Amino acid sequence: MTGPDPAFITSVDWAATSDLLATLWQILGSAAGLGGSMLLAHGMIPSLVGTRDLSAELAKKVRPPLYAAGAAFLAMGLFSAYQFSERLDVITRIYYRGAQ
Repeated sequence: MTGPDPAFITSVDWAATSDLLATLWQILGSAAGLGGSMLLAHGMIPSLVGTRDLSAELAKKVRPPLYAAGAAFLAMGLFSAYQFSERLDVITRIYYRGAQ
């Protein structure tokens, strides 16, 4: 057999790689949630108030929950980024074990 041998990657390494990929999906989801909530709070609601499609009183009630959701998504994104950085060691383990 020629070429690299994938047998040096154990089931523990595959599980750790799966966890690493899951944190990437969490980062993507939190970024999309943060972007969506801030887009609604800062872009669409003021525009709707400006065109008088939405009353100013309703806009004052709707924006704070969107800010809270944005803060929650930001916290989730920061936590996911921390988890990602903690789980990156699996890449170096696989790389250096395969280089031997």
